[in-house]
Amino acid sequence: MKKLTLLPEASRKNVSPEKNVQYAAVLKRMVDCKTVWQKDGENAKEYQRFYQVVADSFPNLHSKARRLTFGDGCFFYVIEGKNPRKNILLMSHHDVVDGGEGWDTDPFCAAVKDGALWGRGTVDTKTPLFAELQAAEELISEGYDFEGMNFYIGSSHNEEVSGDGMVLAAEYFRQQGIRFDVILDEGGAITTGMIPGVTAKSAVVAVHEKGRHLYRCTIRESSQGHGGLNPTAGSPVATLSEFVTRISKSKIFKASFAPEVKATFTRHAPYMCFPLNLVFGNFSLFSPVIKKIMAKIPQASAMISTGITFTSFQAGSEDNPQMKAKEAQVHMFLRCVREEDMLQEMEEIRKIADEYGVEIQEVLRDYCRPSSFEERPFRVLEQILHENFPDVIVAPFLLTAGTDARRFTDIADSILRFAPIDLNRQQFSSIHGKNENITIQNIGQCVLFYKDFIQQI
Repeated sequence: MKKLTLLPEASRKNVSPEKNVQYAAVLKRMVDCKTVWQKDGENAKEYQRFYQVVADSFPNLHSKARRLTFGDGCFFYVIEGKNPRKNILLMSHHDVVDGGEGWDTDPFCAAVKDGALWGRGTVDTKTPLFAELQAAEELISEGYDFEGMNFYIGSSHNEEVSGDGMVLAAEYFRQQGIRFDVILDEGGAITTGMIPGVTAKSAVVAVHEKGRHLYRCTIRESSQGHGGLNPTAGSPVATLSEFVTRISKSKIFKASFAPEVKATFTRHAPYMCFPLNLVFGNFSLFSPVIKKIMAKIPQASAMISTGITFTSFQAGSEDNPQMKAKEAQVHMFLRCVREEDMLQEMEEIRKIADEYGVEIQEVLRDYCRPSSFEERPFRVLEQILHENFPDVIVAPFLLTAGTDARRFTDIADSILRFAPIDLNRQQFSSIHGKNENITIQNIGQCVLFYKDFIQQI
């Protein structure tokens, strides 16, 4: 990969300090709303307050766009553009995890401190949502006619709990026969020090996220009786435990480099220190060594192989614990990089299950197809990043977490996961942790980024 000259951070596109102060004031009002999703609706008033803040803060968008609602609060703004030939969707959820303890400020009363706005959701993901809404608001006021597109902004109210907001929205668009050319959701960001041997900042754009597959593993026995009259050996509990232990210690899950994982390292190779630049610059030659090293690091291993977790072991009766269990059951949760590889691995697991008399049933299949980083949507996004953040390295990568965008895999040509939030190590670690904050100058940079994306995509 050719090494590009990275410019100083001062060369970034920026708005005026006064403009950033105005932006931060609006974002503060959004953050102050405690949009922590609870099934009993305890925070319903906070959600309604948030929706009023959005309506008041973006009046041009609220009046021009059609607003759709799904479930208890997932909303979409839809602008039907001039001569629409494509559908473009920006996404960022507005629910947040609870504040937790150990904060230096009130997580739900945003405060300016050390040049940053502190509060729950400033990173995940009210800043990106604010910037998307503000970008559309400003383009409308400037007379932009959204030439050639129908433009959508979507925001879920319960993403953090894998809720139904975007599930219902995606089903609506399927029924309407609407297909999205490009979806841009959260996922990647601008970070520092996340790639070994690289001191420059990286803008990593996720083109894929690991799939989720849940299986129920059950073993049954016809005989029953008093616990003192039944040997432990051969019981459903013992046999299923042996099965779990064998699978956990097996070497069924093979490591491999998906194209986006390989590209993460090869695109960073020219910026690495020696000898890492040599190793990752000759990836094919050194891939066996790289694979062995990554396999020993949990976070790195998640990028190259299927992950497995056994959960919720159930057997017997709490009312009569002396009675031998006739049935034992455990759930097996798999996170895969490529579904086709996992299905082959499942064949091996099923063969072992047959040896133990274990029945396996699929409970959940949640897989999102990878998007190309060689085609136009990624290349446009990459160019916009170079223009707005010329001090950063741009690379595709695999997201080991999850996003709402996966709900749209069958009705989207390209799904990209990136928000232009510039995070230092403390800010990155504050996601779902304490002292979440975003640099105020970065708020305006986010708005400029989304304005460029809307106009160039």
